[in-house]
Amino acid sequence: MRLEKIYNRPLQEDEILLKKSYKKEHLFLWEKPMTFTEYEQYKAEGLIIPTPTGHYYKEKSIDRLGVTVNDVITSSHTDITLHIRYSYPVLHNHDYIEIIYVAAGSCQHFFENTSFQMKEGDICIMAPFTLHALSCTNDESCILNLMVSKKVFNQNFLELLRGGKVVSEFLEKIIYQHTASPYILFPTKRDPWLLELATRLITEKKLKLHAYEYSIRLLANEFLLHISREYEAFAIVPDQQGSSQNTLILAVLSYLSVNYSSATLHDTAAFFGYSSAYLSRFIRENTGKTYNTIITELQMEHAMKLLKSGEQNLTEIAHTVGCFDSSHFNKKFKNVYGISPKQYLASIT
Repeated sequence: MRLEKIYNRPLQEDEILLKKSYKKEHLFLWEKPMTFTEYEQYKAEGLIIPTPTGHYYKEKSIDRLGVTVNDVITSSHTDITLHIRYSYPVLHNHDYIEIIYVAAGSCQHFFENTSFQMKEGDICIMAPFTLHALSCTNDESCILNLMVSKKVFNQNFLELLRGGKVVSEFLEKIIYQHTASPYILFPTKRDPWLLELATRLITEKKLKLHAYEYSIRLLANEFLLHISREYEAFAIVPDQQGSSQNTLILAVLSYLSVNYSSATLHDTAAFFGYSSAYLSRFIRENTGKTYNTIITELQMEHAMKLLKSGEQNLTEIAHTVGCFDSSHFNKKFKNVYGISPKQYLASIT
C-alpha cells in the first residue's frame, strides 16, 4: 500500500483556485476570521471565488446555517480530513472534539477574541462548540483535522493520563465547561511516531480499503495515547481570560502527580523557580483548589489503587503515599471518600 505524503504535497483543484485568488487581491479575506453571513455576503459581491468544496459549511452544518458542523457520523465515531490550504477562515464550531495537527508548515488559528500561530508539530484539542477558524496561506502545510466523539476522547485520552484524576479533571473542565477559550495546545515538533500515524490516517481515508473506518479509529486511539504518554506535562492552556497561553499549570500538576508523596509547596515552588506564595495563588486561581487539597487527592487516589491490589497492608500504604502514620492516612482517606480504609476494604471483599 502506497502511503500518502506529509511533505511536498501538490495543491489540489480547490487549493489552486484559492491560491490564485489569494495572490491576486483581497488579502484581507485571509487576515482575520469571517462569519458565515460575511462569507455569503462576500460571495454575493464577487469577492470570494466559488470552489467545488465551497458548500461545506452550509451542507454539513445543523439546520444549514453554516455554524455548527454535525457530530461525527461514521460507524467508528472517528473521522479525519485534510485542511484545504488557502481556504477562507470562516468561523464555525462542532458538536464533537476536534484535534488539529500541523504535521508540516504553519497556520493562524482564530478564536472569537484571540488568535495564535500554530507551528509544525503543534496539536490543538478543542472543546465542542468552540467557534474557530484557520488561515493557511502557504504550499508547505499539511494540516490534519481529526474528529472524535466525546466518548472516544474520554476513553482514549482523559482516562489514560498519567497525572491521574487531578490532571484529567482539570483538562475535562477546560474541554467541557467552556472556561475562557477552551482548547489545549501540545507542541510536539517533528515527532516521528505522530508523523507516521498521520501518514497512515491520511492514506486510510484516501484509499477507503476494507474496514478503513475501523482502522482510522485504531490509529486515532494510538495518536491520542501517544500524546498522553509523551506530552502531558507540556500542555499549554489558555489563561482564565483566554487572552494568553499558560505553559505552567499542566507541568505543575504533572510534577505533583509523580512527586505527591514527598513534595512540599516550598520544594515545588523552588523546582519551578517561583516563590511559595506565588505558586500557591497560581494553583488556586487555575484549579480552584489549594496545593494541600491537590496533594491529598493524589495521595488518596493512589491509596485506593493500592487497597484494590491487596499488595500492601494499611501501614505500608500510609508510608507509600506519604502519610505520617496509619492514623493520619485513615483521617485523610475518610475526609475524601467518607469511609475508612478498613470499611472500604470490607466493601470490596
